Amino acid sequence: MRTERILLRVGTDRVGRIGDLEVTRVATAEAVSADEWHTLLGPDGFYSSREWIRSLELAHGPDPVIVARTGDGIAGLAPTWGGDPADRELFSLGALTDGLAGPWDRPFLWIGGRRATANAVPCVSGTGRAAVLHALVTEACAEARDRGAAGVVWPYLPGPAARELAESAPGARALLQTADAILHVPSDGMEGLAANARREDRTKWRRELRAFEAYGGVVEWRSLADVDTDRVAELVAGTRTRYGAAGGVEWMRRVLAAQHTAGVARAAVVCLARYGGRVGAAAVFYRHHDWLYGRYWGAEEKVPPFTYYVLTHYAAVDWAAAHGFRRIHLSVSAWEAKVRRGARLYPLAMALVSADGGPDLVSNFDIAAHNDRVAGSWRKRFRSRPDALDASWEEWF
Repeated sequence: MRTERILLRVGTDRVGRIGDLEVTRVATAEAVSADEWHTLLGPDGFYSSREWIRSLELAHGPDPVIVARTGDGIAGLAPTWGGDPADRELFSLGALTDGLAGPWDRPFLWIGGRRATANAVPCVSGTGRAAVLHALVTEACAEARDRGAAGVVWPYLPGPAARELAESAPGARALLQTADAILHVPSDGMEGLAANARREDRTKWRRELRAFEAYGGVVEWRSLADVDTDRVAELVAGTRTRYGAAGGVEWMRRVLAAQHTAGVARAAVVCLARYGGRVGAAAVFYRHHDWLYGRYWGAEEKVPPFTYYVLTHYAAVDWAAAHGFRRIHLSVSAWEAKVRRGARLYPLAMALVSADGGPDLVSNFDIAAHNDRVAGSWRKRFRSRPDALDASWEEWF
């Protein structure tokens, strides 16, 4: 495979060739048409979609997007951002590598959606895919060098995607990170989910729904365009603040306004909890193919009991089933609670490579030991519920 990289500058974009591919670093996602972008994504790619990336740019400022093309058209994309040094958990390489030695205190170039905990690799399938992945990683390393970064990290990827990226370039590695929670939606909704659940789980669900309703809680579904977005912003910002997250009401208003401008709000639906004549809680979901993505949650401190689970799980399953959605993406954290309410866990991993393309970041031996340790911890954590772990974990055991 030819890896020679030839670079020239055209306006504000940097255009070059890697092998037989034209590789461009464009200043904004707006430089790529929505139709082209969408051809590269499947159902698991919402947080890598053009609309989502564009909304992040409008809310937080633009970052370059790496674009690979063949003579037949677009072949691959890699949105970039600079990381979030203030986040000591979800976007700290020191935390994500779980004690593995490395230059994690140095800057890295991050690939994927800004603060996305579920990324995809927008790339063509079939013949030529490996060359496109190689070109994207090579150009990302060049961007990292230009920024003075130690390397490139493409985090929160499905396990097979991280492994594929690691095989695409010399020195690249795949590190197991955590687990993604996804709920498979039966065509008959909660009735079908309950029919195949453990009795103790089924009993818990029914008890929680009764408690919510006894308190006067009522569920209502609306499109994001048809709700009071200021109220949604207040609820989400208030909950974020209570749990120590940065950003207040104005920040959340800016995020939602950017989503309206970028068009991603057209995919958004909001599950509201009303009680006593007022909206007390809101869960915001996004529709993508036949997946429903849960993203934002906000509630007053005093709401009907179990409102969180009613809105994000029980009501969501029935709504998804009625509207043809087959998976609900619940994302990271609170895995035990999500598993007890029907979710299945999938491995999430990162692709990591030194900016100079060398193997000096982490050795193969250390990577293997890390992956074995992390995989084993998830097996142990759910040893009483082995069916909670998807079969794709076998690649890491």
